[in-house]
Amino acid sequence: MRQVAVGKVKMFPRREMLDVVVVDGHAKGIIVRNLISGEVERHAADAVVLCTGGYGNVFFLSTNAMASNVTAAFRAYKKGAFFANPCFTQIHPTCIPVHGTYQSKLTLMSESLRNDGRVWVPKNPGEKRRPQEIPESERDYYLERKYPSFGNLVPRDVASRNAKEQCDQGKGVGETGLAVYLDFADAIKRDGKAVIEKKYGNLFQMYEKITADNPYETPMMIYPAIHYTMGGLWVDYNLMSTLPGLFVLGEANFSDHGANRLGASALMQGLADGYFVLPYTIGGYLAGTPKTNITTSTRPSTNRKRLSPAAWIACWESTANAP
Repeated sequence: MRQVAVGKVKMFPRREMLDVVVVDGHAKGIIVRNLISGEVERHAADAVVLCTGGYGNVFFLSTNAMASNVTAAFRAYKKGAFFANPCFTQIHPTCIPVHGTYQSKLTLMSESLRNDGRVWVPKNPGEKRRPQEIPESERDYYLERKYPSFGNLVPRDVASRNAKEQCDQGKGVGETGLAVYLDFADAIKRDGKAVIEKKYGNLFQMYEKITADNPYETPMMIYPAIHYTMGGLWVDYNLMSTLPGLFVLGEANFSDHGANRLGASALMQGLADGYFVLPYTIGGYLAGTPKTNITTSTRPSTNRKRLSPAAWIACWESTANAP
């Protein structure tokens, strides 16, 4: 954004990629749609760098925006970019549950809330009383019961599975029955409201604006949601896909994903690819590729035949061993 501000980078927001332009077997631009005007635009380039990932919408509602629909990666695949590891998905346990028919996404609450909040459900399935009306003897602090060494600080995958398990048993709360309570009554009693407000005041305010419930007085309701969605275009060690000239960075490529990825690791991959890998490897591609005068009026390749794996390996080995 700093480079945008100084005029060295021009940004075209509110666009969706419709296609990768391939000229003589190399990626030489993209076709996009202006989501405001509907106009289709053409952009020519010496190389294309794809930094978009996410297929959260396959799950309908997630913490991702509705535009996180993996169409850019899929359109690159249709032009010859191989897929790999396309389905790494992270489930986040502290999300505000579904509360309306016309939601476009779900709102994520920071997991720091689990430092002081206690997770529980009513012991009796089908309980309809307000949480303040349910006595301690009829509450199941299931994470503390099942994992006494960790309690509410269990890893997010454990917290998510257990919340779903409780709801599947009919102990879920709220109108949908797909939520559990995150209660701060004991923390407020122990540390005082001012301390809790200093830690989580902005989160409590956000929650109240969305749900019309005051978390200082009424336990929050949370439920797992799809959060990070990662992978899956294959890249080599130079971050180039199987389509020459198409580089893929960050969560859109397959390279460093793990099934238990945290947000910090996802950001780290984006930083590593963008700061320390591509600035050096793309130069090798540009220096070793004959320059052609590509404009938006250049006729793209009509042959869309995808290389077989054996043919691609032979091509990759020949370029990898080049001086």
